[in-house]
Amino acid sequence: MTDPALIDELKTLVEPGKVLTDADSLNAYGKDWTKHFAPAPSAIVFPKSIEQVQAIVRWANERKVALVPSGGRTGLSAAAVAANGEVVVSFDYMNQIIEFNEMDRTAVCQPGVVTAQLQQFAEDKGLYYPVDFASAGSSQIGGNIGTNAGGIKVIRYGMTRNWVAGMKVVTGKGDVLELNKDLIKNATGYDLRQLFIGAEGTLGFVVEATMRLERQPTN
Repeated sequence: MTDPALIDELKTLVEPGKVLTDADSLNAYGKDWTKHFAPAPSAIVFPKSIEQVQAIVRWANERKVALVPSGGRTGLSAAAVAANGEVVVSFDYMNQIIEFNEMDRTAVCQPGVVTAQLQQFAEDKGLYYPVDFASAGSSQIGGNIGTNAGGIKVIRYGMTRNWVAGMKVVTGKGDVLELNKDLIKNATGYDLRQLFIGAEGTLGFVVEATMRLERQPTN
Protein backbone atom coordinates (compact mmCIF):
# COMPACT_ATOMS: atom_id res chain seq x y z
CA MET A 1 0.00 0.00 0.00
CA THR A 2 1.64 3.22 -1.16
CA ASP A 3 -1.46 5.30 -1.95
CA PRO A 4 -0.93 8.73 -0.29
CA ALA A 5 -4.71 9.12 0.06
CA LEU A 6 -4.87 5.99 2.20
CA ILE A 7 -2.03 7.28 4.38
CA ASP A 8 -3.94 10.55 4.81
CA GLU A 9 -7.02 8.58 5.88
CA LEU A 10 -4.93 6.64 8.39
CA LYS A 11 -3.63 9.88 9.88
CA THR A 12 -7.17 10.96 10.76
CA LEU A 13 -7.61 7.91 13.01
CA VAL A 14 -4.84 8.75 15.48
CA GLU A 15 -3.28 11.80 17.07
CA PRO A 16 -1.10 14.18 15.02
CA GLY A 17 2.39 12.85 14.34
CA LYS A 18 1.44 9.25 15.13
CA VAL A 19 1.78 7.95 11.56
CA LEU A 20 5.34 7.60 10.26
CA THR A 21 6.40 6.92 6.67
CA ASP A 22 10.08 7.95 6.66
CA ALA A 23 12.60 5.34 5.56
CA ASP A 24 14.35 5.00 8.93
CA SER A 25 11.08 4.34 10.78
CA LEU A 26 9.86 1.89 8.15
CA ASN A 27 13.11 -0.05 8.46
CA ALA A 28 13.21 0.01 12.27
CA TYR A 29 9.56 -0.90 12.89
CA GLY A 30 9.20 -3.25 9.95
CA LYS A 31 11.32 -6.06 11.38
CA ASP A 32 12.20 -8.02 14.51
CA TRP A 33 15.46 -9.80 15.32
CA THR A 34 15.10 -12.20 12.41
CA LYS A 35 17.17 -11.36 9.34
CA HIS A 36 15.47 -13.51 6.71
CA PHE A 37 13.06 -10.89 5.36
CA ALA A 38 13.67 -7.35 4.18
CA PRO A 39 11.27 -4.93 5.94
CA ALA A 40 8.92 -3.15 3.55
CA PRO A 41 5.94 -1.69 5.44
CA SER A 42 3.88 1.17 4.05
CA ALA A 43 3.47 3.09 7.29
CA ILE A 44 3.83 2.84 11.06
CA VAL A 45 0.83 3.87 13.17
CA PHE A 46 0.87 4.47 16.93
CA PRO A 47 -2.56 4.17 18.57
CA LYS A 48 -2.99 5.49 22.12
CA SER A 49 -6.36 3.95 22.99
CA ILE A 50 -8.47 0.87 22.40
CA GLU A 51 -10.87 2.98 20.35
CA GLN A 52 -8.06 4.04 18.02
CA VAL A 53 -7.01 0.40 17.57
CA GLN A 54 -10.60 -0.45 16.65
CA ALA A 55 -10.71 2.41 14.15
CA ILE A 56 -7.45 1.28 12.54
CA VAL A 57 -8.69 -2.33 12.20
CA ARG A 58 -12.03 -1.24 10.71
CA TRP A 59 -10.28 1.10 8.28
CA ALA A 60 -7.92 -1.72 7.25
CA ASN A 61 -10.87 -3.99 6.61
CA GLU A 62 -12.61 -1.41 4.43
CA ARG A 63 -9.45 -0.63 2.47
CA LYS A 64 -8.15 -4.23 2.29
CA VAL A 65 -4.90 -3.29 4.03
CA ALA A 66 -2.91 -5.88 6.00
CA LEU A 67 -1.82 -5.02 9.55
CA VAL A 68 1.16 -6.29 11.56
CA PRO A 69 1.28 -5.79 15.35
CA SER A 70 4.52 -4.48 16.78
CA GLY A 71 5.79 -4.61 20.37
CA GLY A 72 9.45 -4.56 21.33
CA ARG A 73 10.27 -6.52 18.16
CA THR A 74 12.71 -8.74 20.05
CA GLY A 75 11.29 -12.01 18.70
CA LEU A 76 13.08 -14.54 16.52
CA SER A 77 10.06 -15.94 14.69
CA ALA A 78 9.43 -13.06 12.23
CA ALA A 79 6.03 -12.45 13.84
CA ALA A 80 6.65 -8.69 13.76
CA VAL A 81 8.05 -8.49 10.23
CA ALA A 82 6.18 -6.43 7.64
CA ALA A 83 7.69 -7.37 4.28
CA ASN A 84 4.80 -6.80 1.86
CA GLY A 85 3.53 -3.25 2.26
CA GLU A 86 1.60 -3.83 5.48
CA VAL A 87 0.80 -1.12 8.01
CA VAL A 88 2.63 -1.75 11.29
CA VAL A 89 0.55 -1.10 14.41
CA SER A 90 3.01 -0.20 17.16
CA PHE A 91 1.84 -0.23 20.78
CA ASP A 92 4.72 1.92 22.07
CA TYR A 93 2.33 4.61 23.34
CA MET A 94 -0.09 2.20 25.04
CA ASN A 95 2.42 1.62 27.81
CA GLN A 96 0.70 2.21 31.15
CA ILE A 97 -0.07 -0.06 34.10
CA ILE A 98 -3.59 1.17 34.68
CA GLU A 99 -4.80 -0.82 37.67
CA PHE A 100 -3.46 -2.89 40.57
CA ASN A 101 -5.42 -5.35 42.71
CA GLU A 102 -3.54 -6.08 45.92
CA MET A 103 -5.99 -8.79 47.02
CA ASP A 104 -5.79 -10.76 43.78
CA ARG A 105 -2.14 -9.80 43.13
CA THR A 106 -2.88 -8.67 39.58
CA ALA A 107 -1.85 -5.69 37.45
CA VAL A 108 -3.82 -4.48 34.43
CA CYS A 109 -1.34 -3.55 31.69
CA GLN A 110 -1.62 -1.93 28.31
CA PRO A 111 0.16 -4.02 25.65
CA GLY A 112 3.14 -1.68 25.33
CA VAL A 113 4.21 -2.10 28.96
CA VAL A 114 7.84 -3.25 28.89
CA THR A 115 8.56 -6.51 30.73
CA ALA A 116 11.10 -4.87 33.05
CA GLN A 117 8.57 -2.13 33.81
CA LEU A 118 6.11 -4.74 35.11
CA GLN A 119 8.90 -6.49 37.02
CA GLN A 120 9.85 -3.23 38.74
CA PHE A 121 6.20 -2.38 39.45
CA ALA A 122 5.74 -5.78 41.09
CA GLU A 123 8.90 -5.31 43.15
CA ASP A 124 7.69 -1.89 44.33
CA LYS A 125 4.53 -3.61 45.58
CA GLY A 126 6.54 -6.30 47.37
CA LEU A 127 5.63 -8.84 44.68
CA TYR A 128 7.30 -10.59 41.76
CA TYR A 129 6.69 -11.01 38.03
CA PRO A 130 8.76 -14.11 37.20
CA VAL A 131 8.71 -14.28 33.40
CA ASP A 132 12.16 -13.05 32.47
CA PHE A 133 14.56 -13.05 29.51
CA ALA A 134 17.51 -11.14 28.11
CA SER A 135 15.22 -8.74 26.26
CA ALA A 136 13.21 -7.81 29.38
CA GLY A 137 14.34 -4.20 29.01
CA SER A 138 12.68 -3.78 25.61
CA SER A 139 10.18 -6.61 25.05
CA GLN A 140 6.53 -5.70 25.66
CA ILE A 141 3.73 -7.54 27.41
CA GLY A 142 1.58 -7.66 24.26
CA GLY A 143 4.40 -9.32 22.34
CA ASN A 144 5.13 -11.68 25.23
CA ILE A 145 1.52 -12.81 25.10
CA GLY A 146 1.51 -13.04 21.31
CA THR A 147 4.52 -15.35 21.36
CA ASN A 148 3.78 -17.05 24.73
CA ALA A 149 7.29 -16.11 25.79
CA GLY A 150 9.06 -18.39 28.26
CA GLY A 151 12.52 -17.19 29.18
CA ILE A 152 15.12 -18.24 31.70
CA LYS A 153 12.84 -19.10 34.65
CA VAL A 154 10.38 -21.22 32.68
CA ILE A 155 11.12 -24.50 34.50
CA ARG A 156 10.11 -22.97 37.83
CA TYR A 157 7.42 -20.51 36.77
CA GLY A 158 6.12 -21.58 33.37
CA MET A 159 5.36 -19.62 30.22
CA THR A 160 3.66 -16.24 29.86
CA ARG A 161 0.41 -18.22 29.46
CA ASN A 162 0.54 -19.10 33.16
CA TRP A 163 0.48 -15.45 34.19
CA VAL A 164 -2.34 -14.02 32.07
CA ALA A 165 -5.49 -13.77 34.19
CA GLY A 166 -7.57 -12.02 31.56
CA MET A 167 -7.37 -9.94 28.38
CA LYS A 168 -9.13 -7.47 26.18
CA VAL A 169 -8.55 -8.01 22.48
CA VAL A 170 -9.60 -6.26 19.29
CA THR A 171 -10.68 -8.83 16.73
CA GLY A 172 -10.12 -8.70 12.98
CA LYS A 173 -13.56 -7.10 12.63
CA GLY A 174 -12.72 -4.34 15.09
CA ASP A 175 -14.82 -5.71 17.95
CA VAL A 176 -13.57 -5.75 21.54
CA LEU A 177 -13.71 -9.07 23.40
CA GLU A 178 -13.12 -9.38 27.13
CA LEU A 179 -11.64 -12.80 27.77
CA ASN A 180 -11.92 -14.58 31.14
CA LYS A 181 -12.46 -11.42 33.26
CA ASP A 182 -9.54 -12.32 35.51
CA LEU A 183 -11.24 -15.35 37.04
CA ILE A 184 -9.22 -18.20 38.51
CA LYS A 185 -12.18 -20.56 38.31
CA ASN A 186 -14.15 -20.09 35.12
CA ALA A 187 -16.28 -23.01 33.92
CA THR A 188 -18.45 -21.00 31.54
CA GLY A 189 -17.29 -22.48 28.26
CA TYR A 190 -14.49 -21.87 25.78
CA ASP A 191 -11.42 -20.12 27.16
CA LEU A 192 -10.66 -17.96 24.13
CA ARG A 193 -7.90 -16.27 26.10
CA GLN A 194 -5.76 -19.37 25.58
CA LEU A 195 -6.28 -19.23 21.82
CA PHE A 196 -5.01 -15.66 21.63
CA ILE A 197 -1.92 -16.41 23.74
CA GLY A 198 0.77 -17.52 21.31
CA ALA A 199 -1.26 -16.61 18.20
CA GLU A 200 1.24 -13.87 17.21
CA GLY A 201 -1.51 -11.37 16.42
CA THR A 202 -3.19 -13.53 13.79
CA LEU A 203 -6.52 -13.66 15.67
CA GLY A 204 -6.55 -10.07 16.84
CA PHE A 205 -4.62 -7.50 18.86
CA VAL A 206 -4.17 -7.69 22.63
CA VAL A 207 -5.06 -4.20 23.90
CA GLU A 208 -5.15 -4.88 27.65
CA ALA A 209 -3.90 -7.73 29.83
CA THR A 210 -4.43 -8.55 33.48
CA MET A 211 -1.19 -10.14 34.64
CA ARG A 212 -0.83 -12.27 37.74
CA LEU A 213 1.96 -11.46 40.16
CA GLU A 214 3.63 -13.76 42.66
CA ARG A 215 4.99 -13.46 46.16
CA GLN A 216 8.68 -12.70 46.10
CA PRO A 217 10.89 -15.79 46.34
CA THR A 218 12.66 -16.21 49.68
CA ASN A 219 16.00 -17.30 48.22
